[in-house]
Amino acid sequence: MKIIQSMLDRLIESPNNILELTNRHIIEVDEFDMAIKATNLTVGHVLTCEAHPNSDHLHVTTVDVKDEVLQIVCGAPNVAKGQYVIVAKIGAVLGEDFEIKPTKIRGIESFGMICSLSELGIPKKHIEKEYQEGIFFFKEPVEVGSDPLKQLQIHGYKMMLGITPNRSDLLSHYGFAKDLATMTGKRVTLPAYNFDETLKNPYKVSIESDLGLQYHARYFENVEIKESPLWLKNALIQSDIEPINNVVDITNYVLMLYGTPLHAFDHELLEGNEIRVRTKNMPTNVVTLDGIEREVPANTLFICDAKKEVAIAGVMGLENTMITDKTTKVLLEAAAFNPESIKNTSKTLDLRSDSSLRFERGIDPTMPIEGMKLATKLLVELANARVSNIVSNLNNPYHPVVVTIKKDMIENRLGFSIGKEKLLSIFKAYNYEVKEQDNFYELTIPSYRNDITIDADVLEEVARYCGLDLIENQTLLHKHIGKLTDKQKTIRKIRHFLANQGLNEVINYSLVSEDDIDQYVTIGEAVSLLNPLSQDRKVLRQSLIKGLLSTVNYNQNRMQEDLFLFEIGHVFSKDREENRLAIALSNKYLENKWQGINIHGDYFVLKGLVEALFTHLNVEYQFEAANTYGFLHPYLQANIVVQNKPIGYLGKVHPKLAKKFDIDSTYVLELNLDLLCQNEISYKPISKYPSIERDIAFVVDQGIKASKIEKIIIQTVRKQLVSLSLFDQYQGENVEQGKKSLAYRLVFNDDTKTLESDEVDKLILKVTKRLQFEFKAIIRQ
Repeated sequence: MKIIQSMLDRLIESPNNILELTNRHIIEVDEFDMAIKATNLTVGHVLTCEAHPNSDHLHVTTVDVKDEVLQIVCGAPNVAKGQYVIVAKIGAVLGEDFEIKPTKIRGIESFGMICSLSELGIPKKHIEKEYQEGIFFFKEPVEVGSDPLKQLQIHGYKMMLGITPNRSDLLSHYGFAKDLATMTGKRVTLPAYNFDETLKNPYKVSIESDLGLQYHARYFENVEIKESPLWLKNALIQSDIEPINNVVDITNYVLMLYGTPLHAFDHELLEGNEIRVRTKNMPTNVVTLDGIEREVPANTLFICDAKKEVAIAGVMGLENTMITDKTTKVLLEAAAFNPESIKNTSKTLDLRSDSSLRFERGIDPTMPIEGMKLATKLLVELANARVSNIVSNLNNPYHPVVVTIKKDMIENRLGFSIGKEKLLSIFKAYNYEVKEQDNFYELTIPSYRNDITIDADVLEEVARYCGLDLIENQTLLHKHIGKLTDKQKTIRKIRHFLANQGLNEVINYSLVSEDDIDQYVTIGEAVSLLNPLSQDRKVLRQSLIKGLLSTVNYNQNRMQEDLFLFEIGHVFSKDREENRLAIALSNKYLENKWQGINIHGDYFVLKGLVEALFTHLNVEYQFEAANTYGFLHPYLQANIVVQNKPIGYLGKVHPKLAKKFDIDSTYVLELNLDLLCQNEISYKPISKYPSIERDIAFVVDQGIKASKIEKIIIQTVRKQLVSLSLFDQYQGENVEQGKKSLAYRLVFNDDTKTLESDEVDKLILKVTKRLQFEFKAIIRQ
């Protein structure tokens, strides 16, 4: 919301420290600047105007500016003797940096400039035709030496307020003036209304829905549609509203001044001399004032005449009754509607207007009739209109809000003393009606402050009046020192570990296309957006893999071939949300040309990363072969199992999917961190007794999985076995075809004693016999 000084001055005197006062006591100011960027301007009277002796288009003038008479050379074709003009004196600055200096033009000295309106920054299209190609001059005599911007009512500052959602009262100059009056003790004065109601209003108004709160209509005849005066156009331009014609501009001006949305209908296009505020129980197609055809859903509130819809209530009028250059009879509407209804309609139609913003925030219920009176005054003055009486229908009379607040609450909460007399004066400044009870005050809140509903709101208002800087900063005291949860610590540990292993963390979009959901692991019913920005960002993801593959594609298309990435993020379904870890490896993982090291990221490198990570986290795990993931290579994929629960998977991206993404061979992993972090960490002291290592090698059928062998070994010597690792696998010479040789290193320890060599030999013998029985293993010596 922009506050324009020339508009504010119609209601209240603006103090010199308006910026500081607003920032400190009313609301934050986002921008502050002058409405017209020009200094050292004055009204001048052209005493003489002669042709320039050395030019066929220049004029030499003498101009009285009250304290002196200036000789000014002017090139405007419309300059003439006797005019009252705008003069930029020596030292004046126009715009950002155009400074007026003494100069000599074709041999004649010039001491200033007679200004056109465009030189003051007013867009040429909004300047009256007679002034577009020359200087501006007043049509009536004005005081010489006075401020020309004030004479034109385009003077002063413009201030952009950082409106918060609760302060709907500040969406108008009137609301701002009321708050300014509270802080300065000055009085808000509404303009006087002087006009005669010479016509009888032919309209009947009915409200047929509880969503309509009040409706007022006034009929006008002999309306002249024409260009608005400069002061009115400038007020709208400074408010970022495009001037259209005098009737429409008046309704917009009242909106900005009073915060009261008005709408003007062409009477000749209305049918039946009847206005009905009603809903329809079926969808309706209409064309709004912006020329767009819209389908309006059922149960939307409309303004209708006897036969058709003429406006979407509180949002926008319809093209079928719009004001045109041929309009001579006007019906003017001032109304109030249910805020929630207007908000829903505006959101559903994706149609937001200055009117809908104010209606959905809530307008002052006493101001529609005031807005109607001001608009009537302006239509009489600027459009020569004849006026009828107002026809009204009040469906829901306003009942003021009453708030009770304990007497000791304010000082106790704010932490400084105010005193009863001072507090009562603050209540009076805010226009609260006060009833004093034994232990509390009963406050009746004025109609323009619909955000004051509870005692905490009153407390905030008192603090704002006194100055928030009076409230001392205090350190918050907590009995408990904040810390990370065990889950947060684990995730941080994972993130640091992977970064230390040379992986780069990425963050991808949480939204994917509908087609992407079923290609990867799913966790439930998909969640879709009602109004997605694009079809590629419509559904919440259920896997991190799509995002990682897209990142691999993006980088490899830009010649970044070697990639080792990870992402920690959330996946979603209708009633579920999980935290996941995903990894992607493609091409070289480690290279050292000097030492001849060249390790490509493959299935076993990825598996090794998982093993190192789980060892770092002290988590017991298993890998189980799988072929259920259609987006992975059927013979290079596995489930990751912790405490007999699958918590993730790893494997090579299926060649068809890699081709679709146009990426090199890529290996991926995805883990459910919620399940991983449920794993409780157990601690035990380091054994003070030495460990003993033994190696065992044996030959088994090629089809027997190493995981099954390891499971049997652990079952057999679980109590004393500390570590089990496969350090060699061999197929070839001296090993029968269809067989493979495996070599394991076993580490034994006993927490209670030193193991003897013969005890370890017995454990190894148990293992060999179990392997011979289960797998027909042949022990190699």
